[in-house]
Amino acid sequence: MINRVVTCRRIGFVLTFMSIGAAASIQRTFAAEPSIVGASLDKTADHAYPVCDAVVDVSKPPYNARGDGQTDDTEAIQKAIYDVMGERKIVYLPNGTYLISKPILWSKKKSNGQDAWGFNTLAGQNPVKTIIRLKDGVFTDTTKPQSMMWCGGFGSADWFHNYVQDLTFDVGRNNPGAIGLQFYSNNTGAVRNVAIVSQDGKGSTGLDLAHRDMNGPLLVRNVVVKGFEVGIRTGASVNSQTFEQISLSGQSKYGFLNQGQSLSIRGILSENEVPAIRVESFTGLLDSKFIGRGNAKSGAAIEASQAAFFARGITTQGYGSAFTGDIISAPVVAEVITGKTTSLFGAPAKSLGLPAKETPEVPWDDPKGWAIVDAFGGDPNGQKDSSEAIQKAIDSGATTVFFPGSYSITKPVIVRGKVRRLLGTGGWLDYSGNSKPDLIIREGVSPVVLIEHFAPINGGIAIETTRTVALRSLETRRLTYAGQGDLFLEDVSTDDLRLSPGQHVWARQLNIENEGTHITNEGASLWILGYKTERGGTLLHSKAGARSEIFGNFSYTTTAGKLAPMFVTEDSSLFAFFNEVCYSGDPFETLIRETRDGVVKVVKRSEGTTTPYVAGPGKN
Repeated sequence: MINRVVTCRRIGFVLTFMSIGAAASIQRTFAAEPSIVGASLDKTADHAYPVCDAVVDVSKPPYNARGDGQTDDTEAIQKAIYDVMGERKIVYLPNGTYLISKPILWSKKKSNGQDAWGFNTLAGQNPVKTIIRLKDGVFTDTTKPQSMMWCGGFGSADWFHNYVQDLTFDVGRNNPGAIGLQFYSNNTGAVRNVAIVSQDGKGSTGLDLAHRDMNGPLLVRNVVVKGFEVGIRTGASVNSQTFEQISLSGQSKYGFLNQGQSLSIRGILSENEVPAIRVESFTGLLDSKFIGRGNAKSGAAIEASQAAFFARGITTQGYGSAFTGDIISAPVVAEVITGKTTSLFGAPAKSLGLPAKETPEVPWDDPKGWAIVDAFGGDPNGQKDSSEAIQKAIDSGATTVFFPGSYSITKPVIVRGKVRRLLGTGGWLDYSGNSKPDLIIREGVSPVVLIEHFAPINGGIAIETTRTVALRSLETRRLTYAGQGDLFLEDVSTDDLRLSPGQHVWARQLNIENEGTHITNEGASLWILGYKTERGGTLLHSKAGARSEIFGNFSYTTTAGKLAPMFVTEDSSLFAFFNEVCYSGDPFETLIRETRDGVVKVVKRSEGTTTPYVAGPGKN
C-alpha cells in the first residue's frame, strides 16, 4: 500500500447494468422494513481455548489478572499484550470483570524491541461475561479524550490482521473524556461480538475508527454501543470500512458519524433522541431501522451531505423525517440514490435485489475434543513439513482442528470426514507457497465447513465440494472455487477470484489486490458488502448471464489504471455503488465497457460520469 499521501483524485459513482429501464439521479421507492437488524450478543456461547503457548491467558502466571471487579488489572493486561505483540497469538481473557485505570496500548514494538506489524488478537471468553471496566472518574478531561484501549496505527497501512472479539468495554461512570475502543487494522481485521457501554451515558466515543488515517480495510460486525456523545466515529479517506449488525442507543450527538471514510453498512438498529447517522462522505447503507425517542420527532434520522449516498431497506419511526434536506421524507425507504449514476443501456438506477444470506456458523466445540495439529507431529515454528501431521489431525474424527502456530506444507491436505472448523491463531500455512493448493475441501459429514484466522495461506485453498464453505478472517493468495455449494467470504483477502455458472457467493469485507482482473463472474450470483481493491486491472468481469451486486466500497488505484476498464460486463447484470482513490496519478481511464447483444458501449473518465477532486499532502 501507499504510505505517503501526495495528491488524490477521488470519485464516487453508481454503475447499473441491466436489460431494461431508465436511470435517474435520485431513485425513491418504498417497501417493508428488513427482517434482520442490529447486533445480538450470545450470553450462552463461551469461546474457550485449549492450554497452549499460542493462547496467553491473562489470569495465569506470570500475569495473574484477577478479573474480580475490584483489583486493578491494568498492568497485568498491558504486560500480556506487550509480550505477544506481533507474535500471532491470542491474548485471552476468561469470564470476569477486569478493572483498569489507564489506557491499554498496543505497541509498535514487541517486548524484545523488534517492530510488530499487526497479527494481534484480544479475545474474551464471552462477549457479555468478559468485561474490561474503567474505574470511575479517571478520564474526566473532555478536551483530551482517552481510550480504554488503543490498538495501534503507526503512519502505515501495513498493520495487518488485528482482532478484538467476544468481550465488553465498560467506561463506568463519571468518565466524560472516555473512548471505549480505538481500533486499527489493514487488509484483514475485525471488531466482532463486542459491547461498548457507558453506565451513565457519558463519554466521548464508543468505537473510534477515525483516530488515525489509513485505517482499513476492516470489518465491524455484531457490535453494541450504549451511551457516549457519538456511538461510532469514522473518518479520513482510506482504506474503507465495513459494518454489519450494529446496535446503537443512548448517544447525545450522533449514533454513527462518518467524517470522510468510505463505508459499507448493513443492519444498524438505532434507538436515539439524536440523528441515527450522519454521513459526510461516500456511504452505502442497507437494511437498517432507526427509532427516534423523545425530541427526535423534530429532526431527521439520517443527516446526509452532498456526498455519494445509497440507502436501501431503511425503516424509521419517531423522527420528523427519514433524511435531512429534500431527499425523502417518508418513514420507510426501499431505495434511494444520490449523486450521478451511469447506465449504458437504459437500466434503472436501482439494485438487483439479490438475497443477502448470513454467514453460517458451526458449533464452538469443547476444546477438550479439539484435534491440535502439534499433538499429531506438527511443527508450530514452520521449520519442518507438517503436511502429514495436519492430515492425521483432520482424519482423527474431531470436528475442530486447531493450528496454534505457523506450519510448513509441501503437499495438499484434504479437508474431509467429520471436520467442520479449521481454526488458527493468525499464523501462516505454507509461507513459501510450496504446495498449490495447501487445503482441498471435499465432501464430508458436516454440511458447513468454516476455516478461520490464518494469515496467510500462501499455497491457497481449493473448494471441491457441494457443501457450504465459509472462509473468515484469513488471507489466501489463491482461491479456487470449483464446487457447487454456497461460498461465504467474511473479512478475506485474496487474488483473482473466478466464479462459474450456478455458484452463489456472499462476501463481507473482501480485499483483492492483484495486478490484472480481480474477479471473473461467469454465470454466478455474487453479493458483496464492502469490496476494496488495489492495483490495476478490471475489478469485476461479468459474463454469461452473471448477476452481481456491489454495495461499496472503493478502488485504491495504486498502479496501471490504464491497464483495463474498471468494470467489464457482457450480457450480464451488475449494480455497483463504488468509489475510487488514486495517489499514483494514474486512475482508471475507462470506467465501464459493456456488451449487450453484440453492441459494445464504453464510458471514459472524461465523459462526465464522475465528480473528481484534488487533495494536497496529508489527510483528506
